[in-house]
Amino acid sequence: MRSAGDDLTSSLRPTRTLVSATGPAGNIGDALIRREAVRWAVGTSDELVVYVGEAPDVWLRQLGLPTGTRVLRSKRSVARWLWLIATAPRRPVLVFESGEIPLDRGNVLRELVFLAETVLVRLKGGVVVRPPRGIRAPTQPATAIHAFAARLSPFALWRDAASAALAGGTRVVPDIGFGAGIRPGVPWENRRDLVVSLRGTRPMPNGDWIEAVRGFAASEGLRIRTVVQVREDEERSRDLADALDGTFEPWGDTDAITHEVRLRERYDVARLVISDRMHVLVLAALSGAAPLELVPSPTHKITAAFATIGLADTTADAATMTATEMQERMRRQIDRIDEITRRIAAASADLTRIEDEIRTAIRTARA
Repeated sequence: MRSAGDDLTSSLRPTRTLVSATGPAGNIGDALIRREAVRWAVGTSDELVVYVGEAPDVWLRQLGLPTGTRVLRSKRSVARWLWLIATAPRRPVLVFESGEIPLDRGNVLRELVFLAETVLVRLKGGVVVRPPRGIRAPTQPATAIHAFAARLSPFALWRDAASAALAGGTRVVPDIGFGAGIRPGVPWENRRDLVVSLRGTRPMPNGDWIEAVRGFAASEGLRIRTVVQVREDEERSRDLADALDGTFEPWGDTDAITHEVRLRERYDVARLVISDRMHVLVLAALSGAAPLELVPSPTHKITAAFATIGLADTTADAATMTATEMQERMRRQIDRIDEITRRIAAASADLTRIEDEIRTAIRTARA
C-alpha cells in the first residue's frame, strides 16, 4: 500500500488539497472511512486543508491528520472553506466525504453548495474525488443535482450498484473501509470467540435468535463476546451479553483511538462476527473472521456492499428462520472463510489501485 506521505507536489507551487471529513466521534466505522479518504489526499499538494465541522479534538486524532494540516472547525468556518476553494491556486484537489450520502428533501441546498464547489475546482483544472459512497433516501431535485456534480467529477466512486444507477454512475468499487489494512490475526484453529455487536436502535432479538447463537457457540466451543463499535449501542451490547451468557466489553471512558485498537484485536481472535453494523463486519473480515449479518428484516446496505466485492449471502433474515436454520447458516458462513479471505484481499488490492490511479491523475494534471 502506498505511503500516506507520497509527495505529488510539482514545480507549480503552491498547491492545495481540500478534504471534507465531518462525522460523529462516537462511531469507529465513520472515523475509519474518513481517515482512509484523508490518507488518499495526504501528500497530493503543498497544503492540506481539512474541514471537520463540529467534531471534538479526539476526531482529529482519529483522522490521523499529519502535522501542518490546516483544520477548519465549526459551521462558522464554512465561509472560510468556500473562500479557500475559490482562491485556491491552479489545479487544486477536492476530496468529498466517503460513506452514506443522504439525498432527502432537506439536502437540496447542501447539494447546490457541493455542486458549486465542484464547478470551481474543475474550472481551475483541478481534480475532484468522491470516494466510494452510497445514496440514502433519494428525492428530487437533490438526487439530480448530486448526479450532475458527480458527472463533473473525474473520480465519482460508488460502493453499490443501486447507488451508481441512481446517479447515472459507472464505477462501482469496494467500500473504502476495505482498504483499512488486512491483519493476520491468530491462526484459524486458535480462534475461540464469537463476537456480537448490534444496533441499539433495533428491537432486541427474540428467543429463537438467542437460542441459536448460544447453541452454535456451545457446539463450536466458542466464547461469546459483545462489543461496542458505536457508542449508542453500548446498552444493547450489555443486554445481549446477559441474554447470551457472554462477556460484555464496554467502550466506557476509553478514548476512541485506544478503543479502536482493542476492537481490532478482538476481531483478530474471532471466528465469527455477527452484526448489523456494516463496518463492524468490514473490520471483522479484515481481521480474518467470518462476517454475518443475522437479524430480523436486515437493510440492503450490507448485502450490497459485500456483493460489490463478490461476497453474496453475507446477510440472513432471522425473522424467516428457525433456531436450527440460523445455526446452519452460521456454520455455512464459517465454512466459507477461504472464499471470504480471497475476496477481502482482492477488495484491498482494488482500493490500492484506485488510490494509485487518483495520485497519477493529480500528477498528470499538474504536469
